[in-house]
Amino acid sequence: MIEYEPLHQFVELTRTLHFGRAARACHVSPSALSRSVQRLESQLGEQLFEREHHKVTLTPAGEQFRRHALVVLDDWHRYEQERAQHHGELNGTLHVYCTVTAAQSIVPDLLGRLRRAHPDIRIELQTGYSSDAIDQLGSGEIDASIAALPAHVPAGIASREITTTPVVVVAPKVEGPVRDLVARRRIDWSSVPLVLPAHGLARDYADDWLDRRDITPNVYAEIEGHEAILALVALGCGVGVVPELVLEKSALRDRITELPVKPPLRPFHIALCVRERSLANPLIHALWNV
Repeated sequence: MIEYEPLHQFVELTRTLHFGRAARACHVSPSALSRSVQRLESQLGEQLFEREHHKVTLTPAGEQFRRHALVVLDDWHRYEQERAQHHGELNGTLHVYCTVTAAQSIVPDLLGRLRRAHPDIRIELQTGYSSDAIDQLGSGEIDASIAALPAHVPAGIASREITTTPVVVVAPKVEGPVRDLVARRRIDWSSVPLVLPAHGLARDYADDWLDRRDITPNVYAEIEGHEAILALVALGCGVGVVPELVLEKSALRDRITELPVKPPLRPFHIALCVRERSLANPLIHALWNV
């Protein structure tokens, strides 16, 4: 019979793909973690990880076992939390994913209420690109995500809207060719260099806006991360497209101006997202209800 702690260690290693970081997170030595994984592989009769030149990757058998382990641990954590809830307590760890902007603007209020209601809950916050927010949930590596909702939310994902923010077009204040182009009475958008998101919802909205106006874009750069887009705009490289919330929280906001455009781009609907089957977990249920 497989114990829960080796399963937890295995799942942590699938998150990090690094024995040192996973061992620190599990409060064991790297050698102890390695022995735990080897015992699992021996019990299962299959290799779960490829290890070569300090690089760790999941094997197909490891990916299949990861899905099983997540279900088993979800059930175990649910049982633990239900028992704790019965005794008037709620504790454990929530893994939450969001952008840096959301961490600064949304998380303190949302998770602050959760912490005040349940001070024993431990929160692990991971930040990254907004375009990855829902994908992180789908992989099972994150318990909850703060994400801009697409038109069609993937099957199995539950969402609860937190706020709405416009998606805006921004230009540099610094003197130069770009500022001269957008200062004209009638802007020739096909000649304006654009700094666009490489992919994601903001890119979809920008492409839709350009298509509706029959504009062939002059793309200066396609960038991962809205904060990086603002940096290039502030330098005078081009005109960018970002959520207004990112602009409001940016240290560069005084070096950038918002351009009024018609029709406006579609707004972001920002929501708390979780896996539907995880709502039975008392920890996630508590977060859902704050």
